[in-house]
Amino acid sequence: MNENDLREALRATMTAARTPPPMESAAAVAAGRRAVHRRAWTGAGATAAVVAAVLVAGPLIAGGDGGSRSGGGPVQAGGPPRPMPTASAPATVTGAPSDAGAETKPSWPLDGDGRPQEDATARSGERYEKGRQLLDVLLTVVPEGYTKPEGTARDGIPLRDHQAAVEDHNSWGYLASAAVADGTGTGRLLAEVHTRGNGLPAGPCELAAEFWGLGGDCHVVRVGRARVGVATPSGSDTRISQWAAYRHPDGIVVYVAQSRTATNAEPGLAPLKKLPLSGPDLAKLAVDPRFHLS
Repeated sequence: MNENDLREALRATMTAARTPPPMESAAAVAAGRRAVHRRAWTGAGATAAVVAAVLVAGPLIAGGDGGSRSGGGPVQAGGPPRPMPTASAPATVTGAPSDAGAETKPSWPLDGDGRPQEDATARSGERYEKGRQLLDVLLTVVPEGYTKPEGTARDGIPLRDHQAAVEDHNSWGYLASAAVADGTGTGRLLAEVHTRGNGLPAGPCELAAEFWGLGGDCHVVRVGRARVGVATPSGSDTRISQWAAYRHPDGIVVYVAQSRTATNAEPGLAPLKKLPLSGPDLAKLAVDPRFHLS
């Protein structure tokens, strides 16, 4: 399974959504919507995500008993007992079911052509352009001595990419990734931004733990008055080598991350021997106003 297969599987799950979940599942739904536009780089990760989307999203969306946690639903980040985020219901659901088992019709935000989006992902318009802007900013922070490859890997995964996806009624997520090379290996830089109303934690390390459900080992780095969570993987999931997390006072969340590999599904690209940025570098970028996108 490649990344395009994963994306289509998640979209198929979302468009089959049923009645919105009860309020106690709101946190799980938000996590699921954030997961829709993330890219799984490993075959095992892709397979697990699709299985989770099929087996977990349906019961949650239908309001079934999927477990609970303090402050939200069953999807949590990091650690052995915590499942990966899964796809979930669309941003808006219109109409009413004729009976308890009837399905409702999803209604997506308008795309740039004035028509409803096909799914959570914007393909044109203002939100799409915000995703493109995030990629442009990410490319400007590639350190000196690294090149910025273009094109696609052998499995078709783009070496540069961006997305914008609606996460709930009031929140959008932007994701950008760019391959970086130093002549001996190729890795990747990423940035992910969640607009206001995202429901993510306020604490720096709690926020860092939510990134891609990685959990991780975290410490706090101060950038001026800002407290930024900087984390590294603590388990077997090595898609991301290091990341920083910051929640702005207005609620906008910024993640900046790096990986030694450009894509784990591409065996032809040797990994970087050294990460392009230090932990403090990532922390400074996380608070950089250029990544503060509403």
